[in-house]
Formats: sequence, structure tokens, C-alpha cells
Amino acid sequence: MRCTPKKRAWILVGLIPCPPKGAKNTDDAWHSAVGTLLTPLRNLDITGPGLKWNCTDGLQRRCYLLLAARVGDYPEQVMIAQISYGSCPMCEVARGAPVGHSTCRALDNPRDQHVYSELLDETNIDVLHTLHVHPIRNQFWQFPLCNIYCLWQPDEFHQLLLGLVKDLLHWLLKYLKARNVKDQFDNRFTSVPRYLGLQRFSKPFDSMKSSSWQGKEIRGMIRTLSVNCTPILDCSKDDGKTVAETASDEMVLGAVRALCEFSLLVSQQNHSDLSLTALDDALKRFYKKKGSFRDQKMSKSSKAKVD
Repeated sequence: MRCTPKKRAWILVGLIPCPPKGAKNTDDAWHSAVGTLLTPLRNLDITGPGLKWNCTDGLQRRCYLLLAARVGDYPEQVMIAQISYGSCPMCEVARGAPVGHSTCRALDNPRDQHVYSELLDETNIDVLHTLHVHPIRNQFWQFPLCNIYCLWQPDEFHQLLLGLVKDLLHWLLKYLKARNVKDQFDNRFTSVPRYLGLQRFSKPFDSMKSSSWQGKEIRGMIRTLSVNCTPILDCSKDDGKTVAETASDEMVLGAVRALCEFSLLVSQQNHSDLSLTALDDALKRFYKKKGSFRDQKMSKSSKAKVD
């Protein structure tokens, strides 16, 4: 299912008021408005008869309306989950701790709304603060069969394109500048020939305003990024590199190829067991090789992302 308007996968049920700029308690206003819209779901009797719906296969089935998923960027997740900014909306990993899942490990202590509700009843405010949870009774705790901390669905634009891919591009530029080959990359970046499906950029990457990036621009960069980097970081030719430089270039190129492959596979409309296996393999290869960017002169926050 795609989220394009012509697929009619989304139905407008109401308009949420937008508080004026600089207004206070905007989170409370949002929760109040959404709570009013979703009141029928909160009062649903899951032991009742439900609703009889005609399905596309011609059969009639008993259905129950549940709050099952939510797509949004990180600030929206923080607002809905009512946790401190910088905390994970799904698990209780320490805020600011390195969260690189090099082995695709499971979540650290998944958040449990039943535990938080009991702590609130017992007025254990200090414990809630330690877990970076606001000492407020979240209205989504009252929805039947709904775990507010498990509603988040993969968001290609915010999590992948504006998250991993954007960070990788910044790490890559710093690495190329340290290796004194950034000019070569800029020349190749702006010299992509005209071809169907390829986007041409007239300016170097670091001269473009990243605040105006959209999915179209980042997808265009991903399609040619590996091709632009390979001749510059190619380890097969003898050009006077040291052993350490050759190993580092190989790791960086491997990370770039893995994330480019992952991004292109994600954009497919249909997936099979084969494509899902390829996605998992590409992501593991990226996390295994991205540590090569650590040696560059990055800020503490950037180094934490590479960990």
C-alpha cells in the first residue's frame, strides 16, 4: 500500500487546530484535539459484536476499529509519547548513549505504559524522570489494545533520507576533505550526464542549502553517489596510498555502497523474501563499516552517531 493520494489509503477525519507561533502548552492542545477526534476508538468495547464489513474478496467479516499505527518524524513521536527530547520513543536506552546496532540487536528495555501508569499511581515521579517520561497520564494509554510506544512505522523520508543518508553525506565530505580529494568529488558530482531518471546538480553538495532538501533531491544524490566515489576511493589501483589509507578507503566505500543499496531497495513498491534478505544484509554491512568515519575531526554529537 502506497501513501499517494490516488491510492486513497488515507481518509480525512478532521482538522487539528494550529496554535499561533510562540504559544504555550501546544502539546496539551494537540492531545486534547486528537483525543476528541478519536473518542469513539477509546470507548470501543473489544468484547462486543464489532462491525460487519464487506471485504474485497466478497466475504463479510467482523472488524474492530483500533489505533494501530502512526507515521511521523521524531519531534512528533516525542510529543505523542510525552517523553524528554533526545530519548528513544520505543525503549529506555540512556539518553545520549551510542545507539549503533552493529548486530541489529533487540531493543533495550522496551517502554511499557502499564509500568508507567503504576508508577504514576504510586507518585514515583523521580523514577519517571529517570526514564525520561513526563509525569502525565498519557491519554493514549486508555485506548484498547494500543501500545503508544509501538505505533511508530518506518518513515523513509525522515528516518532514512533526512537521517542516515544526510548524515552519511556530511561524514563523507569531511573524510574526502581530509584525504584531499574533495575537489575531485565535487567535479564528478556536478558532471553527471543527462540521462533519464538521473538528477543533475549544478552546485557542489556542501554549497546547497540542506534545509530545503526534499526526498527528490536526496534520492537523486543516492543514485549517483556510489559511482562518484568509486573512482576516487578505488583500492585496486596503485597510486601511492599507505596500507592504512587503503584500508580506510575500502571501509568508507563499503559503507557508501551498502547504504546506497539499502536506500534503493527500500524505494521498491513490492518486496519478497529475497529483497528483505538483501535489505538486512545491506544494513548489517553499513553498520559494520561506518566506524571508518570515526577518525575524522567530527563533533562529539557526530561521533556519537558513528558509534
